[in-house]
Amino acid sequence: MLRVFSDFDGTIAVEDVGSQLFRKFAGLRAVEIVAKYLDGTITARDCLTQECQAVENATVGELEQFVNQFSLDPTFGSFVEFCRHRSIPVVVLSDGLDFYVGRLLQKNGLGDLPFFSNHLELIQQGPVTKLVPSFPHTDAECILCGNCKRNHLLTLSADDDIIVYIGDGISDRCPVRFADIVFAKGQLVRYCQAQNVTYH
Repeated sequence: MLRVFSDFDGTIAVEDVGSQLFRKFAGLRAVEIVAKYLDGTITARDCLTQECQAVENATVGELEQFVNQFSLDPTFGSFVEFCRHRSIPVVVLSDGLDFYVGRLLQKNGLGDLPFFSNHLELIQQGPVTKLVPSFPHTDAECILCGNCKRNHLLTLSADDDIIVYIGDGISDRCPVRFADIVFAKGQLVRYCQAQNVTYH
């Protein structure tokens, strides 16, 4: 069976929603935290946790309103229909947060599409909201990502399945090594070129 797995931020979503969310509500602090992640000082889980902690003056309504302005790639809906008509399963894998992944899929009529991501709990404290992330799909032996995309590929696929992976960023580097067919954009293109990973 052919199976499709796709990243969300910058792949299905036109922009990196998580990055924009924290830039909006945590400002320069978010930029500093991400810089530490990119230079290897902290892990993805540390990065996301610290970004959430840096959001101090946002309400649930403001967060929801901000997320709602983002769009999915205009061809993604028709791609999903193409796959469904051919009984090709499509699964979304994100190292971002279910708060916006689920909301944007639902907004675009794709609320029934299975997805795996990190979880966000919003705790109201007076006039502001505390963002508390958790990582239900982490890997006990690998600390690089919050949501281990490789594990999803392996557990949701049989040995004779053909795995298609679509991505653009750092969290996609591991799963492309376990995919049979790779579609890459952005940073993932440069990684595939450097690592001799065949891609489209």
